[in-house]
Amino acid sequence: MKRTGILVLALVSCALVLFFVVGMGSSVTELEDIVGNEIINRIAPNISAAAGMKLASEYAGSKTQEELETLVVSGATAGIRTAARMALSIVYAQKTVIELTALATGDIDPAFREAASAPLQNFLIEMEADDLKTMAVSGATHEIRLAAADLYYLKIRGDLTAEKLEMEAVLNDSDELAYMAGVYLAGFYLSFNPKTMEELEELARNGETEGMRMAGATALTSMLIQSDLTAGDLELAIQAVGDEHPELLQAYTDALAHRYGS
Repeated sequence: MKRTGILVLALVSCALVLFFVVGMGSSVTELEDIVGNEIINRIAPNISAAAGMKLASEYAGSKTQEELETLVVSGATAGIRTAARMALSIVYAQKTVIELTALATGDIDPAFREAASAPLQNFLIEMEADDLKTMAVSGATHEIRLAAADLYYLKIRGDLTAEKLEMEAVLNDSDELAYMAGVYLAGFYLSFNPKTMEELEELARNGETEGMRMAGATALTSMLIQSDLTAGDLELAIQAVGDEHPELLQAYTDALAHRYGS
């Protein structure tokens, strides 16, 4: 083997050792080590992102809005950018509905629109279900349509059934409504219409639409969190999934973020 090949293997091995160590209950310092590690970011950016999710509160409390906005777009790793974006959602909660709407509908980096959409929901929740559905179809940006779709299904949750959501996760008035139909369908797959972990993983991997894949992935995340899988197990699963199945990858990423915080 060429010397460069040996060096790459050595770097990968060191990074894997770091994964397993920090998975045993991660401090802020250990999480910062992960998100700041370029090797981890190159090998498995979703592991970096999972650590970043758990650093959001730390970032919100220790960095200015200007610093966070800079890191959202120019942070060196997926973990740093994720931490900054989620921290901005916390910081943006102090903004007015007019300011948040301008951000969520603006011609700006999507990460800023996403950061503004979560706190904006605190205002949108006052809207009627029909108005939310209209916004989920014709809102100016993907982020505000998705935020409205989430609240629409929350408003009508008492009338939802697995059958209705399965149909709407496949065919709906907007991609965002179909996506959120899948997210709410996940609740049925964990309760009244239970599926096994294997079935959920298959659905997250090969569901016929994004909405159905999200149903599998969202329910799978809950099952993974409740399972006996360690942070190390989840890290290896993330590497095995790769980026060909984004919904399945996100399920393992979200579960890993939970492990890092437990």
